[in-house]
Amino acid sequence: MKVITLLFLSLFIANSCNDTKKMESSTFTYYVNSSKVDCEGVAKMKCLQVQKGDVLDAANWNYFYSTIEDFTYEPGYIYKLKVKETILNPSTVPADASSVKYTLVDILEKTPDATLQLHDIWALEAMNGMAVTEDNFSNFSKQPILELFIADKRIVGNDGCNSFFGSIESLDTAQIRFGKMGSTKMACPNMELSNTFTKALQNTTTYTRDGLTLSLFDASETEVLRFKKVD
Repeated sequence: MKVITLLFLSLFIANSCNDTKKMESSTFTYYVNSSKVDCEGVAKMKCLQVQKGDVLDAANWNYFYSTIEDFTYEPGYIYKLKVKETILNPSTVPADASSVKYTLVDILEKTPDATLQLHDIWALEAMNGMAVTEDNFSNFSKQPILELFIADKRIVGNDGCNSFFGSIESLDTAQIRFGKMGSTKMACPNMELSNTFTKALQNTTTYTRDGLTLSLFDASETEVLRFKKVD
């Protein structure tokens, strides 16, 4: 009888330990970006972009494949959250699920994302301090256009001759840098102006927006391109 009693006692203690382990939790600071992005888990889906830690780095977002319980996400805002992480018992978690449960403790900050004001179509007005029109560019009469897709971190446009595409390498409320760009390969008159436009984009480090005007600056804080909102 004593053996049976000890056996049940041992099982009870073991189960208690497992339950205790299951409920281990800690609280951390999380930042959540203003838009979801395409990602792939078990299938294609939309993921939050998050950073874990007290200091926000606008160029270092990570995909978040799970959910935060009790958190209602609204696009267009950058959140600073206090989140409880609870370590679940692996034996109770499906193979394709997270072994961590995330629960909202508090919303510390909810700030409108100022960079979303750049998400638009922009027509070139001036380059290196000189006003430009479509007549300055090729006989195709195409005035350079820049279209910014902030959530997707990409750009498309036309340099006055060729269509181009590329990435937004980094972006915050004052700085913007574009990644490598590709383009079509047509030959047009006044290619020098188109090449100057492309080089100016690649040299851009900062920006300002004033109403319908977007100005891009290089590392010496010289305005290299100025655009007007057209959409």
